[in-house]
Amino acid sequence: MRIKLTLNAPVEYIYQQLIGSAAADIQQQTGKPAPKQSLQGYQYTKKWANGMQGHLKITHAEPGIRYAYELETPRDHYGVDYQFTRNDTNQTIPEYGETFLGKDSRTRANNRIGAALLGWFRKRRFKKMMSQMAATYYE
Repeated sequence: MRIKLTLNAPVEYIYQQLIGSAAADIQQQTGKPAPKQSLQGYQYTKKWANGMQGHLKITHAEPGIRYAYELETPRDHYGVDYQFTRNDTNQTIPEYGETFLGKDSRTRANNRIGAALLGWFRKRRFKKMMSQMAATYYE
């Protein structure tokens, strides 16, 4: 899934919002603060309320340019990639990419069905989240 939109906030602000969210997740999951230097290469175990857990690795953390991570769970391998382009002084064009690969044929089939049925809702939710993020810049 790929999504591209224009936001009325500077690229640095949007990037910092994403990094702040990642740092909060690291604090919650590990009980330790996120490293002060770049998060690139940082790895930790992520646990969900349903008992599932996965291994998350931040593969790119380039301020104002790119933020990406990979998440390995017992069933899937997820890749999430945010790339940023500056439109003018106060606009950002984030391009969001997401891939997920099931580790067996049943999981891959479920992923295809889920993407077909829920893809529109996921895109809508993502666009709403990014718009809300940009809206906080002016508050």
